[in-house]
Amino acid sequence: MRVAGFLKLMAIALSLASWPARSSWADGIAVEPVTFPTPFFEAPGPGETVYRLDNVLEASGVEPIGDGRLLLVAHDKKVPLRVIETATGRQVGPLLTCAKFPAETPKSSKWEGIARDSEGNYYLVGSYSGKTPGERDEHAKLIRFRLKTQPGTNGGLDAVAIDEGSVISWRLASPLIQALQHEGLDAKAVDQRKIEGLAIRELPAGPDGRVRRKLVIGLRQPDDLVRTFVADITVPPAPDAELALARLFAFDPGEREGVRSQLTSLEYLAVWKGFLVITATEDDQNAFHGNTLWFVPDDRIAQGNSSPILADKVWTFEAAMKAEGLCVLPQAGVTDPGTVRLVVTYDNDPHATHIPSRFQQVNLIRRPAATLAP
Repeated sequence: MRVAGFLKLMAIALSLASWPARSSWADGIAVEPVTFPTPFFEAPGPGETVYRLDNVLEASGVEPIGDGRLLLVAHDKKVPLRVIETATGRQVGPLLTCAKFPAETPKSSKWEGIARDSEGNYYLVGSYSGKTPGERDEHAKLIRFRLKTQPGTNGGLDAVAIDEGSVISWRLASPLIQALQHEGLDAKAVDQRKIEGLAIRELPAGPDGRVRRKLVIGLRQPDDLVRTFVADITVPPAPDAELALARLFAFDPGEREGVRSQLTSLEYLAVWKGFLVITATEDDQNAFHGNTLWFVPDDRIAQGNSSPILADKVWTFEAAMKAEGLCVLPQAGVTDPGTVRLVVTYDNDPHATHIPSRFQQVNLIRRPAATLAP
């Protein structure tokens, strides 16, 4: 058998090995994969009609646009965002950026998370990491913006652009250092700081009628624990303001095959009153050792009183890829709060591994544990 054919069969085998028909684990949550991991495709060039495999994109963050037929995807290495057709993985329209977005540089952008609130605002965060102060400055980005959409021609998908007038930035660099120092970490651990998760947690309106809106960041490093911190943005801070951070929750994700599990994505699931967290494993040779999806309920966070808590392990999946993006898809006409559909994106570091980024749709089904078939 030729090497290429053998490698293709191995890739299929790995995917099938991680494909549960329905797995019933903690807290009565079952996982039902809807699609195999699907590659992304570049938009055709001028005069072209064929969509080419996207071997460059490192899909580090994802959120739905509108009704979920389109996805907004962040690239780990470039400033512009991509609009992707959910059903096919094809890029729709041009790359998205604007004059108020950071300028492209050799070390930008290290986007590591996207979140969306109920008012249609998107939030985009850099890693805040770097080997030098200059690199840290390049990656110290937190932006809020909105999208403009117009119906596509002939019943096609919407045309999307960034609303430049909506773009504002906030700052986290100093508050993040202070929050980690408050954890009692030494200078070496604080220097390892790296954001790789972003979520918006919205709680019912208070006496003033405002929805209580919290911006939550998750850290990949330091990785002795999965750590999340929260900033109150109920009253939107002024542009360029520093956001005060406080510990929200932390837990020990353990290891897989001797490699430390590290947070790579974060999403708040309001209908279940808790957070979904993805951890991934990556060794010094850029090889992957599997991903884990966790559920962290609000009531357990409240009881933890800022001490490390236990998280529910929901699903271990895709040993040969690195999951980095996570979002909840809108589902028109679906009223059952026990079922949610997720999109997971796999970054895969194609520049080093030659494994293209992919994405996958997954159903989470929450029922009393006794009613779930194994």
